[in-house]
Amino acid sequence: MINSGIPAALKNVLLKHSVDAVWQQKKEEAEIRNPWFTQNNINAAINAWAESLSEDKVSRWLGTYELRPALSGKTVGVIMAGNLPLVGLHDLLCVLLAGHNIRIKLSKDDEVLMKHLVSLLIAEVPDLDSRIEFSENFKGLDAAIATGSNNSNRYFEYYFRHIPHLLRGHRNGVAVLSGNESEKDFIALGEDVFRFFGLGCRNVTHVFLPQGQSLEPMCRAWENNCFEVIHHHKYANNYNYHKSLLLMNLDPHLDLGFVLLKETADLYAPVGIVGFSYYAKPEDYLNVIEANRSKIQVVVSSGLTPDSVDFGHAQEPELWDYADGVDTLAWLLTF
Repeated sequence: MINSGIPAALKNVLLKHSVDAVWQQKKEEAEIRNPWFTQNNINAAINAWAESLSEDKVSRWLGTYELRPALSGKTVGVIMAGNLPLVGLHDLLCVLLAGHNIRIKLSKDDEVLMKHLVSLLIAEVPDLDSRIEFSENFKGLDAAIATGSNNSNRYFEYYFRHIPHLLRGHRNGVAVLSGNESEKDFIALGEDVFRFFGLGCRNVTHVFLPQGQSLEPMCRAWENNCFEVIHHHKYANNYNYHKSLLLMNLDPHLDLGFVLLKETADLYAPVGIVGFSYYAKPEDYLNVIEANRSKIQVVVSSGLTPDSVDFGHAQEPELWDYADGVDTLAWLLTF
């Protein structure tokens, strides 16, 4: 099959990042261009991708599709986000596996890593050179995928109205606590909250707690294990800004010195804030989650919802965990 070797080739180039001097240079350049992309966060993103591309996981993922035996000759435009390192990689992989060509508009926040990765992938699979293009021109496309804000999606909806299109807006993650969590669980939840400084659509921004549950065990675990985020100047700027707003508005909150906890019904919180609310019975949080399904990317819990992931795994999606719950590869195979 013409595209069957792409996942293995992609994994191969990702695995070289920790020993290859050019990879290291590009990672350092990426952090200079975008300070949110720390070396730890870049390495976490690359390692998560390499893990997801194991042979058995790729086989499980692709085994549910009938991939084309030949190229389609069609071109899919992809407008990629830049909030996380290599965040557009899944769309790139899906378009190529579907047998299409891809025209990519990169975010300026993730130009360095994506361009380097694509160059390495083409070196591994030379046939891809004619199928991957970076461009600002989106005329003459057969389909489009765009990730942006809810406001920008209104523009994309109009611009791509004459071709098949898949648009993604803002989402975030939520966590549900049972009241029986261990310190290890709270530390892992901290990873779901603070990894990538909370910039990802899978970062937890709201926590549901049972009525009467004290915040103290969670706060203590975060204070002992997550405090270092405040040493990053861009995160600290966000934290200080929102702290000032809360103080000026006399808005009740809990200040841990590196994150602000605020009781609210809002499931979204900006960088530096985590919202929380209490529930009396499971129906309370289940109804809220269901009513906000279009805004939630992932639910983290110890099995308290049918589709939740374990604490600490929000930022480790499998290949079949599609953004916004839309099967991108199946959609791409329809044209």
